[in-house]
Amino acid sequence: MLKKLKLYSILIIAILVLSCLKAFAQYGETAFEQKAKFLYEIPKYLLWENDEEISTIVIAVVNADSDFLRLLKREARKGYPASGTKLTVKNFVSVSDALYDRSFNILYVPFAADYKEARDGLKRKPIAIVSDNCEDSKSVMINFVDEKTGLVSFCFSSANLRKVGISVHPNMTKELHGDDISKDEIIQEQSKQLSMTQKELLQKEKELNSKQKLLDQREREIFQKQQQIEKQNRSMELQNRAIQNQAEKLEKQRQEMLVLKNKQLVTMQELEETEQNLEKKNREAIQVSEELEKQRAELVEQQKVALDQQMHIEQVNKEISEKEDELLKLNIRNKLLNNIILVSSIVLGIFLIMIFIIAKLYMGKRKDNEKLAAQNEKIEKQNIEITAQKDEITAQNDKIIESIRYAQKIQQAVMPPEEYFSKYLPLHFIMLKPRDIVSGDFYWGNDVDDKFVFTAADCTGHGVPGAFMSLLGIAFLNDITARMSGDNITAGEILTQLRADIITYLRQSGKEDEQKDGMDMAICVYDKKTSKIQYAGAHNPLIFIRDGKLTQIDADEMPIGYYENQTEKFTNHEFEVIEGDMIYMFSDGYSDQFGMVNGRRKKYMIKQFREFLLKIHNEELQQQKQMLDDNLVAWRGKLKQLDDVLVMGVRF
Repeated sequence: MLKKLKLYSILIIAILVLSCLKAFAQYGETAFEQKAKFLYEIPKYLLWENDEEISTIVIAVVNADSDFLRLLKREARKGYPASGTKLTVKNFVSVSDALYDRSFNILYVPFAADYKEARDGLKRKPIAIVSDNCEDSKSVMINFVDEKTGLVSFCFSSANLRKVGISVHPNMTKELHGDDISKDEIIQEQSKQLSMTQKELLQKEKELNSKQKLLDQREREIFQKQQQIEKQNRSMELQNRAIQNQAEKLEKQRQEMLVLKNKQLVTMQELEETEQNLEKKNREAIQVSEELEKQRAELVEQQKVALDQQMHIEQVNKEISEKEDELLKLNIRNKLLNNIILVSSIVLGIFLIMIFIIAKLYMGKRKDNEKLAAQNEKIEKQNIEITAQKDEITAQNDKIIESIRYAQKIQQAVMPPEEYFSKYLPLHFIMLKPRDIVSGDFYWGNDVDDKFVFTAADCTGHGVPGAFMSLLGIAFLNDITARMSGDNITAGEILTQLRADIITYLRQSGKEDEQKDGMDMAICVYDKKTSKIQYAGAHNPLIFIRDGKLTQIDADEMPIGYYENQTEKFTNHEFEVIEGDMIYMFSDGYSDQFGMVNGRRKKYMIKQFREFLLKIHNEELQQQKQMLDDNLVAWRGKLKQLDDVLVMGVRF
């Protein structure tokens, strides 16, 4: 019995020492600092009904002191790393503003005058209200108490918190030393039992005093056993620590499982949205293809009509030219006749016979003039017909241009917007300059699981034929990437499958009389997790710049289409990128553009293009795009743009 009493005494002393240490640790802290720390710690022990959905706990404060608000925000920046939950703070001027918002989990009302309004306005809402020195203990959820010693304690009512759907972890009382006032009756009963126990202990103490002499004799034995017990206690303490560590690990694993579950739900939603977008894009691509096919047939018919009319105009112009020659001859002849008449009138008195000749010539001239007038009338009618035909051709050309501009809108709608690229490649630019409204050059991108696929391509031809090929390429790329997953996707395999689809769709077999349609392309697969890039190219290389050093990764010398000496697969290149690296993909339109140098036409060439990219690669992305455009315009001068131009730059 004495041994037990000594153990109880040791435990009581230890508790007192810990309390003193805690009080000493808090000594010197302001009430604001203590309350800010409590507001940071308390949410760890509260459990809302929708706790798994809460990724950020919001603490709202009504009309907070600026120093207190600063201290609370400092605590909130720590967050709860073990569970991945964040903590943020809102400050409202009045309770009514807070009641209007209600987007918070905990509301701290420092002033007793505002507490009743907040309590009545948030009835049955899953929000924990924290009061300050509230005298109405029956209605409080959590209440701060300023003690005379300068320390701050708090009490809470687990029953009132449960009424709004918030549970309290049992360790809250033990670890934060809060007082659960909803257990007052239990505490009173325990106090009575403790009083009775103390009386019994006093009685037993009297009995023990009478046996003190006997116990003194066995004191040595007890001391030895006490040492054994202390060893056992130390062993038990080590075991308890191991158990506690295991419990913390299990809690951490539970929180990680919750985070993974939330990520899985988000991923499933994104997959569903992606499938819906793919279906929508496929339907749009089919509609665009049908519309363009119809317009292509109309354009062919209109071109035939325009060609016939042009031939007719050339024939009429030829006839007009012949009539003008005849008219010139007649004018010369008229001048000659006028001279003869002048001479004849001078010698009229001498040569009478010439009068007859002059009269005869005059009659012939009259007939010629009548014939000339008739011819002039006929030419005038032909001129009117030619003018009408020119007006008709102009109207048809306007209609054709209008159709092509509509096709341009369709092509732009099929290509992904730059905002979509910015989601996966925040630092990039795309410069696309079609030669004839619609373009045979196109860019494209699509996300496949955790990877982003993007390309810059140059189709055979330009204008409407090139635009048809670009739509075909985009549709096939959407279909190919939809069949792949992030684990097995490679840039080389995409080009290989695209080539097979183009050959099949265009029925290419290598015959001499068939069209050699196809496309040149550079394609990349970017894995943001590993910072690795896969690249494959059909004629179009990739330029990579790091620390002022330019490297060109060459493409396979074969197109996306039938090629007699083609290999089985396209080469897949892979390399790692770091922050500040630049890559460029482009068509041959920029380097093949002619300009005037010393009075002679000269191509820009790929070497000069690489040197210019190296010169501007450190500039801001949109500035690079503008400099490329200005440089091309300056080089071209008054010469026409020969081909579509596409340049894409990405900085990591």
